[in-house]
Amino acid sequence: MGRPVLHRSVLNVFHLLRRTEPTATVTGTSEVARIGGLVFTLSLAQTIRHDHYKGFRLTAISTTAGELATTLLTFTEHRVTTGTGATRRRLEHLDEHNVEDLLNGVFTDELVKAVAAFTSTFTDSAKP
Repeated sequence: MGRPVLHRSVLNVFHLLRRTEPTATVTGTSEVARIGGLVFTLSLAQTIRHDHYKGFRLTAISTTAGELATTLLTFTEHRVTTGTGATRRRLEHLDEHNVEDLLNGVFTDELVKAVAAFTSTFTDSAKP
């Protein structure tokens, strides 16, 4: 049996919110960014199995109205891969057996675009 998935380490490898907002930080089991008057949190999305994750859960929160929306960003839907060159392979889930594959490189272009699109849905509509 491998080591448990360390959320903080995984979030620090991906840094999806930081690519949209440079001041985003990983705190505990979430990456958090404040954009305008909103707070966005990103955390691993667990399946029904213990310590088994299918992607990320991204939430938009208003400091006055509370939670506005949440979206699920799966590894499969956003074509996340690990490794490089001939060793590149699709990441369908993350668990104790494959978490170390992230150290060999991770390709996240579609996830980055999805996070940017989700955050801009709320932040762009707030601009005059």
